[in-house]
Amino acid sequence: MGRTRLRISACFAAMLAAWQPCAAHAADDETQLWLMFDASMPLDARTNLTFLVMPRFRDAARGEDQVVLRAALDRELSSALSVGGGLTYVVGPDSFRPFQQVELSKGDLSLRFRLEEITGGGVDRLGLRERVQVKYKLNLAEHTSISVAEEWIDSVRSERRDTLPARDQWRTVASVRQDIGQHLHAGFGYTLIIAPARDDLPTRVIHAPMLSGGWSF
Repeated sequence: MGRTRLRISACFAAMLAAWQPCAAHAADDETQLWLMFDASMPLDARTNLTFLVMPRFRDAARGEDQVVLRAALDRELSSALSVGGGLTYVVGPDSFRPFQQVELSKGDLSLRFRLEEITGGGVDRLGLRERVQVKYKLNLAEHTSISVAEEWIDSVRSERRDTLPARDQWRTVASVRQDIGQHLHAGFGYTLIIAPARDDLPTRVIHAPMLSGGWSF
């Protein structure tokens, strides 16, 4: 139990350390509310199909709400390696984002590399983003777990030739999940997004508390 408490404390200390420098210098803060609903279905012993719906609610003065729709297929090649891909559709503003990914895992720790293309109405080329995520998951009880993830999103190329790519981002996500019976799960979490200052744009910080639920077939 002592080791479990130490791991939890270390996770939240890392989150606090990531947040404090930005809190001191941030000039553009925003709070959103995210809801996440997912469903997963095994196609065979090593292949899993997942669907996700995520409404993101914003203050109307800061911009329009978003809805993220995603379908993903993951294939486990070994206990330490999986590959996959899928398609994300974002409503507000509309964009299609096919992606491919590789994930390495060892015990409670995982490392994911994702390449994401961006296209949609009014674009003149394919935008590109690279996403690298490190995630730690800890089981607190038989049906309860927590996870902390840190992700770097590198905007490599804009989907419009006459504009710069979107700013890079750091994302820190902490969440708690409770399995309810054999198929249902629910949880809550918090996402911190930091877009560093660029040119005349100040550092942007987004705080997003999140409620989640899902079904596993």
